[in-house]
Amino acid sequence: MKKILVINASVSQENNSDSLEMSKLFVSEYKKLYSGDQIIYLDLNETSMAQKTLTRNNIQTFFNQEDSFKFIEQLKTIDKIILNFSMINYSIPAILKNFIDHITVANLSFTYKGSKDGKAIGMLSNIENVQLLATKGGTDTPNGAFTDYVKNIWEFLGAKVTVPIINEMMDMPPYNEQTSLKNIEKVRDDILKAARLF
Repeated sequence: MKKILVINASVSQENNSDSLEMSKLFVSEYKKLYSGDQIIYLDLNETSMAQKTLTRNNIQTFFNQEDSFKFIEQLKTIDKIILNFSMINYSIPAILKNFIDHITVANLSFTYKGSKDGKAIGMLSNIENVQLLATKGGTDTPNGAFTDYVKNIWEFLGAKVTVPIINEMMDMPPYNEQTSLKNIEKVRDDILKAARLF
């Protein structure tokens, strides 16, 4: 039995989140194929950790058991991750950046000890697959500013990451006038295929 962590990093309302709808479809298809796997949900909006930004004034207490280490401990028991989020101002939601800051901790999720070439050794190599499900408002902004960054972080920590699925033009007609359920049709086939291979 595999343990799947489903992380919601969307800051849209639950009934109007295109990336969350992508995640729901992915999980639904995955469960049809792998019904014996354990699905664990983590909504970053509901964590106290997500409300904290790292500053010089809190760096001494920022990394602690409740806000940081417990997530790293959980990640070390996880086999796969499904992560949904949207582009915000060429970047990722603040709650996702805060989560990344909290789980990227030297000697807990990565280390330089034993490195022969100066490169970090990721300590989350147990995560055999991370699927990124993302949305963006238009098509003229580069993907590298948000999905590549998240992909690189997970790989830095030792996880394997598949090709992200990005649903574009969500702020443009007709998509900004449609429901999330309708908007998902544009990437439905990609999501179903990825879920089967996950």
